Amino acid sequence: MTPTRRILAEKRRYIYPLVGALLLNIALLLVVVLPLSRKVQGGELSAQQAAMAHAAANKDFQAARATVTGKSSADGELKKFYSAVLPTDMSQARRTMFKVNELARNANLTLGRSNTKPSQERDSSLGKLTNDLTVTGQYRDIRQFIYDLETSPEFLVLENVGLSSQGTEGGGALRMDVRVATYYRAGGNDH
Repeated sequence: MTPTRRILAEKRRYIYPLVGALLLNIALLLVVVLPLSRKVQGGELSAQQAAMAHAAANKDFQAARATVTGKSSADGELKKFYSAVLPTDMSQARRTMFKVNELARNANLTLGRSNTKPSQERDSSLGKLTNDLTVTGQYRDIRQFIYDLETSPEFLVLENVGLSSQGTEGGGALRMDVRVATYYRAGGNDH
């Protein structure tokens, strides 16, 4: 008998329970532990995906909050513009257009023709008053007029400027055809 067989024969009552316990451990490893570890890995992966989804949702929420805040801020600025800057009606818009003629005279320009006409876009609560006028004068005076027009506290829009020379000499007067517009609330104080 070989020494291995002799040890197995003599220590059989210790070896069989050890081999049985080892086989039971292997069976438990294959049946219980490995599936549970896969389940844990799947859970960890799901948790990572959920964390990324939560971060993306939080980012979207912050963007939506910023949009709402920006919209309410823009609404406030628009209301302020309607109440403080924009002429409230046609009458005030006409007074604003008289300011254009006053600015031309203050800039030492000679007023020529002037044509003011109102208009309103369909489905709009704003009306538009346009003034087409012709002025003549020196280049520096025309520059001053345009500067005064654009820095005026009244809401005036310089829409079109056409400049031509009146004389043949370099120091002759210049003629400027200009279109200035202002907008007003045609529907009253509903803004």
